[in-house]
Amino acid sequence: MSLKVAIRADASVQMGSGHVMRCLTLADALRERGAEVAFISREHPGNLFALIEASGHRLLRLPEPKAVADARLAHAAWLGATQTEDAQQTVTALGQFADPDWLIVDHYAIDEEWEATLRPLAGSIMVIDDLADRRHDCDLLLDQNLQDQTGQTRYDGLLPATAIKLIGPKYALLRPEFKSLRATARTRTGAVKRVLVFFGGGDPSNETGKVLSALKSLACEDLAVDVVVGGANPHYPQLLELSAQLSGCNLYRQVGNMAELMADADLSVGAGGGAMWERSCLGLPTIAISVAANQQPGCEAMAKQGAILYLGAAERVSAEQVASALRVVLCSPWLLSNLSAAAASVADGSGAVRVCNQLIRRRLQVRLAAPSDCEQVFGWRNDENTRKFFFNNELVAWERHREWFSAKLAAADCVLLIGQDADDAIGVLRYDIRQRVATVSIYLDPQKHGLGYGSALLAAGELWLKQHRPLVTELKAEVVSENIASKRAFVKAGFEESVLTFSKVLSGG
Repeated sequence: MSLKVAIRADASVQMGSGHVMRCLTLADALRERGAEVAFISREHPGNLFALIEASGHRLLRLPEPKAVADARLAHAAWLGATQTEDAQQTVTALGQFADPDWLIVDHYAIDEEWEATLRPLAGSIMVIDDLADRRHDCDLLLDQNLQDQTGQTRYDGLLPATAIKLIGPKYALLRPEFKSLRATARTRTGAVKRVLVFFGGGDPSNETGKVLSALKSLACEDLAVDVVVGGANPHYPQLLELSAQLSGCNLYRQVGNMAELMADADLSVGAGGGAMWERSCLGLPTIAISVAANQQPGCEAMAKQGAILYLGAAERVSAEQVASALRVVLCSPWLLSNLSAAAASVADGSGAVRVCNQLIRRRLQVRLAAPSDCEQVFGWRNDENTRKFFFNNELVAWERHREWFSAKLAAADCVLLIGQDADDAIGVLRYDIRQRVATVSIYLDPQKHGLGYGSALLAAGELWLKQHRPLVTELKAEVVSENIASKRAFVKAGFEESVLTFSKVLSGG
């Protein structure tokens, strides 16, 4: 039976489109892995119902909003109902999409009160947040923003002790075209011929108009400018008039090729939020203005890393200040080149895959290896990126590998397991068992590196051992010191590190 995922997220003129857009990216990635996804969303002005339905996902509509006041939450007015009303309406909607494996909540106006009501109706709850200003009753939390050293502790006391936290832009929910274009992205030299302006789907304070006024004052007639606004932008008529006064200016509304526009640009002027990680993935140098309070910490952290030129909060930035910043960067190619390199190191475009792996990790299966797996494991073992982290990193000849593989399959003191994500083999686990201690060896399909499969495969293997080799009470592993990813996987799977050795006492042992 396929994974069922329900997503509670809204879009509106007031809150913008970012919450729904990033959830659509995750929904598309989950569907590629065989999941069935349904959106639960309220009929706010500026909703993205048409886009959700055009994406092929099921849409369960909540009634039009009404004015509410909830002194507990800063963004209560964004919900369009009390939490109790919204929770009951969501319960009713889930009557059409019963027993989801996961309920994903991406809403600043929802907290543990709502989540506790829905808890009995879903297998697990995931929350997407970046405010850290309220308590959540969840199993998994995603905050894709770049944080300072307090990033891992800012949710302390706000989540159940058992909740898993996915923190940082490595988990940013970017559409697959960003990852694809990153692979072929050009190295930016700092020369500027094309500028991209984008401040999100709503832009109620009209930062777009502010930037166009700044560009107009510069009178750079040889500069091409691409301006993107959302379909709900209330300033569209004014922007049409303003863009017509700039030579080489193109105004686009609700585009579907944002990744291409970013890849083609030499410089961007835009907001923080999700678009910042899209620009980062493609190494696009950016002059940033935060348009909401929750964007400020991420923008400040990016600026400290030299990855953006941050002007500050929108209400404190004038058109004249934007023009001054543009004058500086247009004559400073070295600055833009450094901004590009620093930005590209922050987000790699694989965040959606990593989050999907967390959602489906309970469905990751292991099976006993068979003779037919020999050739595939041979390819994995001899891959350069795998081999460099072995204590013996020499190439292994086919005949030697085939003999070793056959011997391991037949050995009573060895268990050889293949990890499966649906029908896709993703890696191999070996347990060499001496009495109650099993020494673990693991390596993945090289195409699966860096996506969070390591810890999930270790967890699945541990479950197999408890079921089939219950006398094993301790696990050990040795890891080459340079293999940072493998170390993290073992720590994430509950192992304790001691020099090069990792160990774990199994529960009940």
